[in-house]
Amino acid sequence: MRVLILTWEYPPKRLGNVSDHVSTLAHELVKRENEVEVMVLDDLRPGFEDVYGVHVHRVANPVKTHPMASVLTYAMTASVQIENEASNIVYFYKQHQKSIDLIHAHEWLTISPAISLKHAFNIPFVLTLHSIEGHRSHNRFGPLSIAIKEIEDTGIWESNKVITNTDWLKNEILRYYGDGHRKKMDVVWPVGKGWVDEVFSVYQRVAQETLQA
Repeated sequence: MRVLILTWEYPPKRLGNVSDHVSTLAHELVKRENEVEVMVLDDLRPGFEDVYGVHVHRVANPVKTHPMASVLTYAMTASVQIENEASNIVYFYKQHQKSIDLIHAHEWLTISPAISLKHAFNIPFVLTLHSIEGHRSHNRFGPLSIAIKEIEDTGIWESNKVITNTDWLKNEILRYYGDGHRKKMDVVWPVGKGWVDEVFSVYQRVAQETLQA
């Protein structure tokens, strides 16, 4: 399977636990003879790197503003560059009579490009939410937080499957965004040797459902 992973952080860029989570996932997928392209926003290290078989594409935000000025503005402007580079990857595979089978987006910051790529190229996408805005924000009813929650909600609607790390987070997502999403939720606790196989099982189910649609 050919998988395009979209993430906000990837080693050596670490802002939380997402970086190492995605790195482990990508490398374990390659060990299982999958082709993995990782797209990450990294203003300090733009460029391409083959890391033991994982193709890492680092892109810089074309709008030079500090993310803390407005994380929403920063994410949306960065999305343009992520979409551009990801589209180039899709076209590269098409030129070689291949295709990207699935997009795996991590966190709200990559939802917008994932949705654009889904509709532009008819590629299914899986969304992993490691956290949600209702828990992160100290001002849940402020305009910035409301906008981010809308993005999360849209991502849940548009995704084929949503993965969470715990049952608790799954239930919190359903509480915030509606119990109607229950059937598309999967819980994968990223500990031990078997969790990557569980994620890949989600990929396989999504791919099969897409073929049958």
